[in-house]
Amino acid sequence: MRQSLFILSFCFLLPSCFLFRSIEKPSKQVQFDQSNPQAVKLHWLGHASLVIQIYDKWIITDPNFSESLGLVVKRYIASPLESTQLPKFDAVLISHSHFDHLDKDSLQQIPLSGKLYVPKGAGIYIPSRWDARKKEMVPWQMDAQNDLEITAVPARHFGGRWLFDNLWDGEPYTGYVIKYKDVTIYFAGDTGYQKKEFEEIGKRFSIDIALLPVGPSKGPGNPVHINPEEAVDTFLDLNAKYMIPMHFGTFYRSMESELPHIQEVLAPLGKKAIILSIGDTYSFKGD
Repeated sequence: MRQSLFILSFCFLLPSCFLFRSIEKPSKQVQFDQSNPQAVKLHWLGHASLVIQIYDKWIITDPNFSESLGLVVKRYIASPLESTQLPKFDAVLISHSHFDHLDKDSLQQIPLSGKLYVPKGAGIYIPSRWDARKKEMVPWQMDAQNDLEITAVPARHFGGRWLFDNLWDGEPYTGYVIKYKDVTIYFAGDTGYQKKEFEEIGKRFSIDIALLPVGPSKGPGNPVHINPEEAVDTFLDLNAKYMIPMHFGTFYRSMESELPHIQEVLAPLGKKAIILSIGDTYSFKGD
């Protein structure tokens, strides 16, 4: 109830708050193939939710399969899978405590055999069923399990799941670098532009794929979100090989309103920028 009231206070500013707008079906349904331990694949579920297969390891980022945030902010495009299709995960990564990135209902549905990583200060919002597997992380902290390395890296965002708790919850947000064998993937979560920190991440890791938010997609940048132009700068700062944009066309703005601008800005990167539709899979290795 409190969650709905909180979001409702901002609802009239957001076109996504039209309660009677129908939710579009995704053009594709995600299919997982667990029979190929040589594959490296990334499946985009919408917003900041990606299922990542790196050989025999499975990771999911900011899982959110819900149709709305607080029964008010509706999805534009439905999740491209049923939770019963999910593989058993070696790691769940939560970037911060906001409702669109830490969705309790979705976390209740996750099959987890490894650890659930969350920024320090945001762990209180994780469902109690995962208390034994929860690990709170601070920037530059690394945790390894069965050769899968998860490193928290600096992000520039803000806390406050209920807004007012930002007065005391510290800095409950982070990005992550995932490293397993010869593959390194950077998941930025939500972040504003921070050239020095991005360059440092690029120096410490040889990043194959950078998963970068690109919303809000128009207008000047703001301190806590990178737009497509800043995402290009971030990609160059990181010295990554490829970039997959995320955090668009799912909750706050329609795909039609964001995608053309994103495509235009990322076009100079050529094949280094991989723009997925919700439900798409990108194969990095193994096909």
